[in-house]
Amino acid sequence: MKYALLLLFFALLSGCQTTSPEPGITGQGEFTASDPEYGYVPHKPVKLGGFLRGSKYEGSHIEYFQSLTGPNGEPVKVKRLGSCCPFEDKTMPFGGGMLDKYELRYRGQKKPVTIYVNLYQFEAPQAPQGFTLL
Repeated sequence: MKYALLLLFFALLSGCQTTSPEPGITGQGEFTASDPEYGYVPHKPVKLGGFLRGSKYEGSHIEYFQSLTGPNGEPVKVKRLGSCCPFEDKTMPFGGGMLDKYELRYRGQKKPVTIYVNLYQFEAPQAPQGFTLL
């Protein structure tokens, strides 16, 4: 009986080692949104979650911006422009939140672009058109 329990314990232990970490933004390949408005308009923000400490996706916005590149793999410079655009969400403690605006630029780009980011809600992120995720 002891050997059966010991064997079961090691089987469970080795099974846990094969799980992947979450949320895992990197490793998704060059995943660009098919919607041309994704990220570029307030009503279709990039939902990165992770703003609230202790949340499941804490820090995912940092991973996202580190993984974002220009269309040919150019490094992207990110500048936070501030908060804007209140939104309602009854599931949140205060009934909603604010979006953040970020300026994205890379070498060879004609002019920088602004994207809208929701740091309260999370959906598997994509790159706005004109960018890629590595």
